[in-house]
Amino acid sequence: RGMLCIMKVLCLIFVLFVSTLCYCHQHPLTQVSDVTYGSIIKLQHMKSNFRLHSHEVAYASGSGQQSVTSIDRDDDNGSFWIVSGKSGGIEQQGSKVLCGSIIRMLHLNTKKYLHSHLHKSPFNSGYEVSAYDGMDSGDEWELVCKGEIWKRGESVKLKHVDTQRYLYTNTKNMYGQPIQGQIEVSTVAKESDSTQWKTNEGIYYVDRT
Repeated sequence: RGMLCIMKVLCLIFVLFVSTLCYCHQHPLTQVSDVTYGSIIKLQHMKSNFRLHSHEVAYASGSGQQSVTSIDRDDDNGSFWIVSGKSGGIEQQGSKVLCGSIIRMLHLNTKKYLHSHLHKSPFNSGYEVSAYDGMDSGDEWELVCKGEIWKRGESVKLKHVDTQRYLYTNTKNMYGQPIQGQIEVSTVAKESDSTQWKTNEGIYYVDRT
């Protein structure tokens, strides 16, 4: 009986925890339509359908920091990013992310922030995008979107604050080994259909305000 009671309590705790979250495969967009701080998401490139990805593979040139790519897999656990506020911000977990906000994207697996700087990218004339734990202004991105609030599944752009360039990927810029089939992610000066992204799979915290 004692063990049965413990199991019931654990089940209740689990149900209460899950009730605070929205997992996108279980709930339609109509239930939780907004992206919120603390949510763990995948960003999908709208033109190629590749997902923003990172891993413990460093660039062989440029900064030598952890590389960021995009990948054509929806089951990849290296593509989860935590939506965070700007450095020193006071955004509460579950609060809605407003268009025009300065945000950071923390890679779930390696705990490094989506980052850019003035190093040239390997393939094109853009700037390199890396994952970096230096905690500086190179981690900050402006959320460019229509309307007032970042909506799940809708087109957004990420504009790097320091360099004023847009997060970009293109299937023409494909890597070989050791990351065969992944494509370069960089920043570019001009907006285009190759700088548009949307949220996809993930765990979305509900705004309870």
